[in-house]
Amino acid sequence: MNSLIRRSIVSIRTSTVIKPSSFGLMRNNRFYSTENNQEAAKPEETENKPAPGSLEETIEKLKEELEETKKQLLYTAADRENVRRFAKEDNEKAKKFGIQSFTKELLEVVDQLEMATNLFPKEKLDANKELKDLHEGVKMTEQLFLKIMGNQGLQRFNPIGEKFDFNSHHAIYEMNDPTKENNTVGHVVKQGYKLHDRLVRPAMVGVNKIKPQQ
Repeated sequence: MNSLIRRSIVSIRTSTVIKPSSFGLMRNNRFYSTENNQEAAKPEETENKPAPGSLEETIEKLKEELEETKKQLLYTAADRENVRRFAKEDNEKAKKFGIQSFTKELLEVVDQLEMATNLFPKEKLDANKELKDLHEGVKMTEQLFLKIMGNQGLQRFNPIGEKFDFNSHHAIYEMNDPTKENNTVGHVVKQGYKLHDRLVRPAMVGVNKIKPQQ
């Protein structure tokens, strides 16, 4: 009986022996699992590997940034060119029209000289030599003023007989002359002046308005 019990105990111990290979490696009487080591190595390998398509995305992003920089440079160059062109135009206008306010003051002098030359009829001038010489001197002075102002771009215009234009004519009164066309300049009180095609003073005129017969 005792021998039978001993055999049973020995067989149980033999069947329950723990094999190291089933749980891992045993080091210093401790068991280590190889599965955890393999799983821990996987994230490191994943981190070291570049993401698929990352290089292409970087190149595409750099191309977009380069294109944007190119556009900004073009805009900056265009702005500088506009500033340079506007400055040149302003400089040219200042040269052309810088004397405009000064010429307006001289126009009154020319108007007085013109009125003086038209004051006396030709019959009186022919009858009086001294008066004729004075008239010629005033006329020469008027022409000299016009020549000097013409060198600076100032031109006088006489719109007699032209269609009335409110852009360059200033109507002082209306007149009724059937021998002239309707809405035309029938009389010029003061001639107009332009500085390089810019109106300095409109011509003071009388406009012919033909009234319908009743």
